[in-house]
Amino acid sequence: MPFKFNPFTNRLDITDTAGGGSGSLDTLTGDTGGAISPDGSNNINIVGSGAISVSGNSLTNTLTISTASPFFTWSVIVGNQTAITQEGYFTNGGARVELSLPALSAIGDTFAVSDVGGNGWKITQGAGQQIQFGSSSTTLGGAGYLESTMIGDGLLLVCDTANTFWTVVPGSIGNITVN
Repeated sequence: MPFKFNPFTNRLDITDTAGGGSGSLDTLTGDTGGAISPDGSNNINIVGSGAISVSGNSLTNTLTISTASPFFTWSVIVGNQTAITQEGYFTNGGARVELSLPALSAIGDTFAVSDVGGNGWKITQGAGQQIQFGSSSTTLGGAGYLESTMIGDGLLLVCDTANTFWTVVPGSIGNITVN
């Protein structure tokens, strides 16, 4: 029985109900690793990892696979604030908008920023933090920053060392000041 992940409900949907069958599951196959057969109790455990969780309901015979942050949440901001991971920001302030790196971050945490108002943005750092942008790095600590120079400048940043080091990933756009 084929399944497909539905991003709107965060559930697996059955995509084909044709055919008969005995109503029992013989194997389950993932993207890698091969087929898994039930154990001696006819059970197959599906276990989440990282931000993915799996919960079963024996009353309804359903598994729910969910994630804490399945997609970026985008918002327009007009004032300075600390960036939140898995968030995207369109800056549209009456003056340059400053986004501080999160003090706590895990490897793989991301956030994005893009200027839509023309007054720009500035990514600021705390003590011990640094950002890599291509072959350039910001100054280590509170004096370092990245700053947009034109409307439309945008970055996607990914944490690659917990709490301290961030990398701007390819696909970011603009003439960015690195200090």
